[in-house]
Amino acid sequence: MAWIGFIGFASFRTFKSGRVSRWRSIFFVILAWAFILEFKAKLIGLHGSAWFSPETQEVPYCHIAISSTLLNHLYGQLLAFSSAHYFQWSPLAAGAFFWLLGTLCIGQGWCSWACFYGGLDTTFSKLTKKPLIRLPYLPPGVRDFSLALFIAVVLLSFAKFEPVYCIWVCPLKISTGFLDPETGLRQIQLAIFATAGILFIILLPFLFKKRTFCTFLCPFGAWQSLVGRLNLFRVTIDPDTCTLCQQCLKVCPVYAIDAKGVLEHKVSSNCNRCGDCFDACPTGAIDYSIVGQNKKTALPRIYFLISAWLVGGGVSLLFVPSAMLRIFQWLTNLPKG
Repeated sequence: MAWIGFIGFASFRTFKSGRVSRWRSIFFVILAWAFILEFKAKLIGLHGSAWFSPETQEVPYCHIAISSTLLNHLYGQLLAFSSAHYFQWSPLAAGAFFWLLGTLCIGQGWCSWACFYGGLDTTFSKLTKKPLIRLPYLPPGVRDFSLALFIAVVLLSFAKFEPVYCIWVCPLKISTGFLDPETGLRQIQLAIFATAGILFIILLPFLFKKRTFCTFLCPFGAWQSLVGRLNLFRVTIDPDTCTLCQQCLKVCPVYAIDAKGVLEHKVSSNCNRCGDCFDACPTGAIDYSIVGQNKKTALPRIYFLISAWLVGGGVSLLFVPSAMLRIFQWLTNLPKG
């Protein structure tokens, strides 16, 4: 009930203050670290270690893993369905249904409101008020690296029929569980995971105030930038009130706005709907809109924020309350004296 109360309070403050990013960021960071706490606790219960798990080729039920093995899952589910093994088909179908529902509600906003990994680089990108190294926009084509990575890992995973991204690339192993480093190959993978995690989740977000993992290394984010267009909500720049100050470009955590976009008053499909640019815009020229909308009104913001808090809040209920309970039990069991 305490967590539901917080969600209600945070959503109320979002509407009341008009500042989208502040309360979303607090919620998002709590969601991420609560997930890690809960996941680590379960690892200890299953394997006796919060870091290492037995060697396995099984893909975890993770939206990032599933997006990077998309063809594998589609093929496997086709076989399961055609052979009437519904017990194998139904769980992923149910997961796909909830993902589709979330995508239809908030589109790419999933990455800033409901992804239990996205809050990690958000955490470190929010530790400083100003970037220690300024890189407000990227050279042409660099932002498309995540899409190229997504296509590559999907094809490689299908060709090898194993989760290539999970085995070789995913820096989020630092927040879940490494495979036991018993062989030289596993030690190499461990080094890659740790290096990528430290760089793209901790160091680079801290230095640049950008969500570098979500920008460059997340295949789900690239996938969502494509299918998220099914969603009717967009982030748009009003040319009548925009002063070309480029504040939006400077604060966008995922490089969804570049200099050309500011001049043309366009936001790319990589936009995570986080609201950072809303809060930074001095004239209020940036806001949510609905496809086909000709006149600026407050309704799209209201509709989107309600949807985002419902989707993000619903996802958070899967692990935040149990993580809070673990913390409470740990605190009450501390030795007194």
